[in-house]
Amino acid sequence: MKKRLQYFILPFLFAFSFFTPSFGQVAVFNPAEFEKSEGVMLVWDYSPSRDSITANIAKAAQQAGKVWIIYYPGQAPLDTTQIRQYLYSRGVLPLNLYFIPSHTETLWIRDFGPMTLYGNFGQGNERFILDMGYSAYNRPKDDSLPRQIANLWGWKLRELELEIEGGNLIFDGLKRGFASTRVYEQNPAYSPAMIRNILIDKFNLHDFTFLESLNNSGGGIWKHVDMFMKVLDYETILVSSYPEHLPDYPVIEANVETLRNLSNAFGKPYEIIRIPAPPKANGTWATTQNDEMRTYTNSLIINNTVIVPSYGLPEYDLQAKQIYTNAMPGYKIIMVDAQMLTPLGGAIHCITKEVPAAHLVRIRHRKVTGLQQFSPEMYIYSNCESTASLQQMWLYYKVNLDDQYTQVPVYMACPENIGIIEGLQPGDKVSYYLEAVSAFGTVTYPLSAPAGNFSFYFDEAVGETEIFAQDIQNELFIMPQPNNGNFHIRAKGGEIIQKVKIFDASGRMIFESIYNESQQVSTDLKSGFYIVHAETSNGLKKSKMIITD
Repeated sequence: MKKRLQYFILPFLFAFSFFTPSFGQVAVFNPAEFEKSEGVMLVWDYSPSRDSITANIAKAAQQAGKVWIIYYPGQAPLDTTQIRQYLYSRGVLPLNLYFIPSHTETLWIRDFGPMTLYGNFGQGNERFILDMGYSAYNRPKDDSLPRQIANLWGWKLRELELEIEGGNLIFDGLKRGFASTRVYEQNPAYSPAMIRNILIDKFNLHDFTFLESLNNSGGGIWKHVDMFMKVLDYETILVSSYPEHLPDYPVIEANVETLRNLSNAFGKPYEIIRIPAPPKANGTWATTQNDEMRTYTNSLIINNTVIVPSYGLPEYDLQAKQIYTNAMPGYKIIMVDAQMLTPLGGAIHCITKEVPAAHLVRIRHRKVTGLQQFSPEMYIYSNCESTASLQQMWLYYKVNLDDQYTQVPVYMACPENIGIIEGLQPGDKVSYYLEAVSAFGTVTYPLSAPAGNFSFYFDEAVGETEIFAQDIQNELFIMPQPNNGNFHIRAKGGEIIQKVKIFDASGRMIFESIYNESQQVSTDLKSGFYIVHAETSNGLKKSKMIITD
């Protein structure tokens, strides 16, 4: 039977990160698409050839969040009866379906729609809209949509002094943004360094990476980064691959090399996953700027659902779905036919705009996946950021063929929270996910949990010496556990304890004291994990100990 660590206290844990000032006194946090969303916006295009695509996206998205349909409040119908009837005829339900009367001219809301961030304007953290320049296309109604939404919802509005479309901005959620060098063409009054600094400042980033535009792969003048790459989580980037004979093949391979040389927020290289870009209906790929550009990276992530474009090409479509399924376990992968969109220069991502959750709660965690060096215990580290009061954090795990997840608390031990998976054996395969409970709801990482999780495994061949060296037996009762550095201790065998020593994770002794059973051990140690040695009348006994703030 596997060991279970017995905890005497289930403390409420809090791990907060503070936002960096931007916009003067405004604190800013810029969420990634794969983080928790309230829902997604779509524009009703009043075009039969494209309304079916909007309906299919709404049908897929409404199970994962709210769907707002933006309709024109002019002569093209003033009420929503006709739109609703059409949506219902296509299988859309009244569930999570909302309508916004606004003046627009096209359906490309990704580019001109509201870019929503979290900010603190002195009244606590709230969502606000960053309005990016969109004046080059002579579509003033589209350009005004961020201001229309801000006025309608009573949100604050701030301006970005650069001309840039939303389809050319991608974020990893923690430190970095991405765009194509098309931004340089749109802002000739600024140097590349100036553009980079503005984007870092306005979006509160650590770094910004510009990738070379694909000038000979179709898609029109926009050359957006979302047409060939997508960030799937804090550590993973999906990138299109093209046949070697295409003129932009060396360009995209150079972009992949650039991405491989970057470090993510955890100080490790991003994992790069390739997904073949499909050909046009005639079996060829674009070789000029104004040709049709088909792509699978132009997808939408909304909570536990991923909506991926399809093109009526079973071999390519099924392969793309399988790549997403393998890269994002447990997520619902729903494909929507985008054949009517790509000749116009876009796909699914281009006609959608996610709205982040009303209250930020997210779990920052470096995944533990694949083959790991064996240890009978695995420590799962994380941080949680929340704009609302955080109540608890939990770690859920399954070992091998377990039917149910085991739930254990996650403890705050600065600088990271720690959950422990115990009693592991060589050859074990472990699946796990994390959960944070706040005053405004619950969030998991990954968002697809419990259907989705992260998994790792051990090699079956592990020597006995290695097992013994890593397995520190809990031979002492330490109460409470965890504690604040002050605790009582006794030996499980009842022996008299004479002296207590405490060692840190590096093996350095940092505390020593004669033990008196009538008094508690009092230390001023910082939060973290420690090994307690107790010299008893029957020899040395050891146990692990957690100290929290």
